[in-house]
Amino acid sequence: MKYRNASSLILTLAMIGCGSENRQIVGSSNGAGSGGRPPAEIDAEQVEQLVGAIDTQADPSYVYAFEGAKFVPPEGRTLLIMGQTLDGIAEHVASFPDQPVPGGWAAYWGIPSMAGVDSTSTGESGSTHNHQELVDRYPNTVLQSGLWMVGTWDVAKRTAAGEYDSVIRDFSAWAKAADRPIYLRIGYEFDGPHNELEPTDYVAAYRHIVDIMREEQVTNVAFVWHSYASPPYQGYDISAWYPGDDYADWMAITMFSQAYNLQPGRYVDAVFEFAREKKKPVMIAESSPIGGIRPDGSAAWNSWFANLFSLAYERNVKAITIINENWQRFNFPGTDWADARLQNNPLVSAAFFAETNKDRYLKQSPELFDQLGYAP
Repeated sequence: MKYRNASSLILTLAMIGCGSENRQIVGSSNGAGSGGRPPAEIDAEQVEQLVGAIDTQADPSYVYAFEGAKFVPPEGRTLLIMGQTLDGIAEHVASFPDQPVPGGWAAYWGIPSMAGVDSTSTGESGSTHNHQELVDRYPNTVLQSGLWMVGTWDVAKRTAAGEYDSVIRDFSAWAKAADRPIYLRIGYEFDGPHNELEPTDYVAAYRHIVDIMREEQVTNVAFVWHSYASPPYQGYDISAWYPGDDYADWMAITMFSQAYNLQPGRYVDAVFEFAREKKKPVMIAESSPIGGIRPDGSAAWNSWFANLFSLAYERNVKAITIINENWQRFNFPGTDWADARLQNNPLVSAAFFAETNKDRYLKQSPELFDQLGYAP
């Protein structure tokens, strides 16, 4: 697929969210959830068995005092975030009207303009984003904001050179007015080959953005350093992209195909080890069972969800973002991603809510901001 310019590519890349390794679906129930008939009733005992397959043992070495972090849930708690398009979010809420609203929503925008923040933007893939609409529609929730920034078209260099300073200042003013915790993933998946970000360009751009936002006295934004957690661009070590302890409040990873394995792999492990070294909290910033959720059976749960939640318990993950989307809508080139919506399968969705309705997970509530240490 060809793209006219940087602006037309922004949201398509935002929705792709990963490179070639993550496009390979390993051990999944490949296929969309559009066919067949779901079971009329859900067996409560079977749901209990599925949730019971999650290993809730925590590795104590990942329970440490965080340094230089903001808006971190209390010990033993995890912030639940979902996303990531306006249509997908609205569809999720409509599909589960009796379930609690998650603690936050994920959305995307690109450094060249405020489109997707204060107005609705639509990419060539059909993805729609509008931060302000989420603020208006869902009180007492946080925002997880993916800021697109790549090496293509020298976007990172142009950011560091000050070309987009007015956009950064506009976003700063908007963020302060939003008056809620915002987790800003600056140049998310910085190490992904699809983003082509040279470490020196990325670090300069990242710091430039943070410096301006601090100059604008923005206090309700946590800065998130988000790794692709797969083979990195040009084989660089992830530390080459690190902007410094004073610039990263959180670290984050992508979990798509990685969660189809009991062990997530050395690239995921490397981020957790780096976070432990730096004493930073870790967020799963993008995750979805891209092999699809079929309309019956528990294959998606057994092969993906149980692994994801087990990892979150084991590694003391402080925020999880689940992307509830039909990936076939977007026709991504070079992918075989399927329909991964929870509403496809009553059994899988029942197990999902049985797990996430535990007190462990922070969801929408008047107390949420206090629980995150944010005072409006």
